[in-house]
Amino acid sequence: MLAWEMPVFGPPFELWKENGILHMALAQGASVRIRDMKEFVRLVAALDPAGTAPVLMELAPDVVVEEPARQLLRRVCGAQGHAVAIIAADPTVRGQAEMFKHVERPAFPFRVFALREQATRWARERCQLKVLKEAPDLDR
Repeated sequence: MLAWEMPVFGPPFELWKENGILHMALAQGASVRIRDMKEFVRLVAALDPAGTAPVLMELAPDVVVEEPARQLLRRVCGAQGHAVAIIAADPTVRGQAEMFKHVERPAFPFRVFALREQATRWARERCQLKVLKEAPDLDR
């Protein structure tokens, strides 16, 4: 008889890449621990080996990101340079994201938004800036 074991990792998030932007949606009530953040970082590296795609993180109500997970996110994104846009319609969650911004002072571009449209526009601007920086100088 086969013994079924619960998976080691039960993701509290969905992650996909669309039009050069990585999208991450955290489930309502999710508690992101360091092992979850490590899995997120691993998946982001697999979807974006260059490490330059902006990340839109949509946080549902009652989401909690534990301190070690936040520190890992700051360290990894700071090293890779991913721009991160947090979308949090819930005022409490948005306040936590703003607190992260002010306390951790991430070295990467980081913004907090209440509306998905504003965050998506900001992420697209980051993609366009990347293209402009990589374009050869035509004045030479």
